[in-house]
Amino acid sequence: MDREIRKRKVLDIILRTHIDRAMPIGSTYIAELMGLSSATIRNTMSDLYDEGYLEQPHTSAGRVPTERAYRLYVNSLLEQFDSNTTEIKKISRELLSRRQRYNDIIMRISYSVSKLTGYTTFAVYPTDHIYMDGTYHILEQPEFYNLKKIKKILGILDEKERFLSLINSYLSTGSLKIHIGRENNLPGFEVCSLITASYNIRGRVVGGLGIVGPIRMKYRRVIPVVRYCADSISRMLEGVYER
Repeated sequence: MDREIRKRKVLDIILRTHIDRAMPIGSTYIAELMGLSSATIRNTMSDLYDEGYLEQPHTSAGRVPTERAYRLYVNSLLEQFDSNTTEIKKISRELLSRRQRYNDIIMRISYSVSKLTGYTTFAVYPTDHIYMDGTYHILEQPEFYNLKKIKKILGILDEKERFLSLINSYLSTGSLKIHIGRENNLPGFEVCSLITASYNIRGRVVGGLGIVGPIRMKYRRVIPVVRYCADSISRMLEGVYER
């Protein structure tokens, strides 16, 4: 196997396993999956470490992906869009279940996304008001069991105006954005990832929605859901505006 191909496969295994298990990954586990020697995998992991894609927690012999690795992974996902996921089908049924005011729909979508993904969600109304659902999900993530970390995160979420200012800066671009770890220019949020997507009326950003979670977020599931919901709300608002 070509060395570069092997590195990509090893990194992909580490990323996917870390997302699922929130634990450092050892060479023996990867070697068994790939049918290669542990020595070969250790050398590959060493290369990935030197290139800045892996790091080693102080208390473990295994490795975990760095923010750089997650950025590489997320960029590859942004080139894909699966509109046929189970989550999207459920939200579609929710949207079509009955006629509702758009404020109610935004709240219901936010609630549904939080319930389906297991992450904290937020929605920004055209009136520049922010609504949040599932804040308690932050407490379910292993990397946030540290009391100091969780106090900082919950403190930021509780400061609605400060958090809204950050979110509006992301929404102002008018496109789906993913900020990983230290890409969030907010002290205390460097352990989180934020996914945001705006909704628009005739090309003008009037609000948006998104998800807060760990850097080890299930991006493959979440990105299509956020994108689909934002697009759906945009279409709904366009319809209200035209009437």
